[in-house]
Amino acid sequence: MVCTDESGLHEPGLNPDPILVFGAPRSGTTYLREILDAHPDVAMTNEFRVFSWLHAAVAALPDDDARVFEHRDAFVLQLQRELPDLLRRHYAAIAPLAKWWGDKNPHYAQDPAILQSALQLFPGARFVHIHRDPRAVIASLLRKRHADGRPWIGLEAAHAMVADHVRNALEFERQVGPARCLRVCYEQLVADDEAGARAVFAWLEIPLAEPVLELCRRQRERRTAFSGPTSDLRRAGSKAQAIAAWRGTVPVPRQAESLQFLGPLLLELGYEDAASLAELQRG
Repeated sequence: MVCTDESGLHEPGLNPDPILVFGAPRSGTTYLREILDAHPDVAMTNEFRVFSWLHAAVAALPDDDARVFEHRDAFVLQLQRELPDLLRRHYAAIAPLAKWWGDKNPHYAQDPAILQSALQLFPGARFVHIHRDPRAVIASLLRKRHADGRPWIGLEAAHAMVADHVRNALEFERQVGPARCLRVCYEQLVADDEAGARAVFAWLEIPLAEPVLELCRRQRERRTAFSGPTSDLRRAGSKAQAIAAWRGTVPVPRQAESLQFLGPLLLELGYEDAASLAELQRG
């Protein structure tokens, strides 16, 4: 298998376009990356974040007159032509046996322009958005601590982060369509890891490999902490756990406000319907 374009610079065996995994932080992006990277022909980096750098290089920095002034348009075109091959060569160097490659970074959803730049630079790129019950995400964010014990994020900032990431991800999905962006539900993935993995690899058109299934089976037997878990992994994906965790971390006087804020996301992602959300709000 040899992938080439007009430049002729693609490495033998390496697919020309990447896979990007994103979603709100604490939503299962790390576990999904582990599943993909378990495939012997897939190289998925863990928050290399290089697509944010590419976006800055071609769409942000050149707008600053102190950095680029004359020949701006021609220079940006040159960057757009050459940077994709630079990145492909890097992945070919760090994973010479890989056919498929990409990066997982939840914060690609922080700025929708980053995803658009990735699509512009790699027209065949594929995107996977994984989401989790926003209440569980809020609880996990509020429980997360820095090394010195300080809270990782505050209440208002956690809600804003979740809302921004999810809304941007959903809007990007609508723009590019289901053929380019796959939505994965974390709760469904951990309910049947093997079936979830099969669905993701089928959508990516990558033949499934036994090491992927072995990872999923091990996780079904005993879940492993991949990214500093803040909840009981034995009950991963439980709606009751999500609600209990949210109630246990959001101060009681702020819970009605939190639920009002998260309500539209809960509805759009399918975690509640109008009746169940109204019941929660009454409670």
